[in-house]
Amino acid sequence: MEWLKKILQDAGIENIDDLENKISKELPKYFKPAKEFNDVSEKLKTANKEIETLKTTNTSIQTEYDNFKKGSISQADYEAKKKEIEDNSKAEIEKVRLESKIDLAINNAKAKNVKSVKANLDLDKIKLDGDKLLGFDDQIEALKKSDAYLFDIDTTVNNGVENNGGNPRKNEGGSLDDDELDKLSDEEYFALQEKNNK
Repeated sequence: MEWLKKILQDAGIENIDDLENKISKELPKYFKPAKEFNDVSEKLKTANKEIETLKTTNTSIQTEYDNFKKGSISQADYEAKKKEIEDNSKAEIEKVRLESKIDLAINNAKAKNVKSVKANLDLDKIKLDGDKLLGFDDQIEALKKSDAYLFDIDTTVNNGVENNGGNPRKNEGGSLDDDELDKLSDEEYFALQEKNNK
């Protein structure tokens, strides 16, 4: 939580490491990681869409039942319409679940814009098998290679070259880790780099 240390240092607070440890222990009790929040949010959206679909299905079945009771349709017609409504409802719920899983998987793949990535996928080739998406991983990996700008991809940090040409990460006593380098002022960093290049 380097960002928090920086804020606390700028505020002039002492014992930052101790305070950071206390915050790190308490923070998870009150806040959820973004990934966990997104998962729960997608599940809620899916559940709400399923509820709406089931309400519509129930209303349609009730209407057909009322028609059956009035005698305007035969029992065979009622059974056929009921089965058709239930089948359509199941298909709609499966569609909602598939779309929700795809959106969540795209989000977890660190897409900058879910709609843009989704537009580049062949959705007909993606199927839902229980909780697993089939045909998704290959497409998303290919898209990451061909259109990397659509994703927030972690970049690696160049740690320098370990040779006599100089390495700003080394001093006479050994190597400095990132935290130690972050604490150096620009002048100290460049002085260390110049010293190691000699």
